[in-house]
Formats: sequence, C-alpha cells, structure tokens
Amino acid sequence: MAFRTHEEEGALDTMSLDEYLVENKEATFMFCAKGDHLKDSGILRGDLLIVDRSKEPKVHDIVVAVSNGSFILDYMYALSGREAVVEAVVTAVIRKY
Repeated sequence: MAFRTHEEEGALDTMSLDEYLVENKEATFMFCAKGDHLKDSGILRGDLLIVDRSKEPKVHDIVVAVSNGSFILDYMYALSGREAVVEAVVTAVIRKY
C-alpha cells in the first residue's frame, strides 16, 4: 500500500505552529517541563510548554510562577496561600516522540 501524493490528494492547506499556537508573539515564550508534578494533566518531563505572559490567569489555568526565586509550574488555584508571582499562563504543550 502506497501513500497518495499531495498532487493526488489535491491542494492542502498549511499552517505553521506559530500560527496555530501563538496568539501574542511578543508575550509568548517556551519553557521545558522539568518534573512529573502535572503528569495527570498531561504534562510530562521534557515537554515544551508554550506560555503567554499577556493572558490573565483563571482559577483552573496551569501557570508559570516565581516562588522563592525559582520558577514553578502549577494550577492557579494551587498557589493560594503561597508567596508566588504568576508570570505566564500555559497555553499549549508540545511533546516530541
């Protein structure tokens, strides 16, 4: 069985990952997940996180925050009662197999 070529399939629409994943280019960065703390949420060690500093965090958002001089990754609601400054909201996860 052979795969059909682009010509056989007809014209395909294309898009870049930037077009698909980035809403605000000037405020968007990538971080690499270092632990497995959020594995139940689908974020694994080594995943690339697309984060947006211009987004206003909501209670159930996963955020990047600074606590005691270190970056942390957690749900917004989990930061309640902790001394942490939210830096960005996670908007996408990229995993390479």
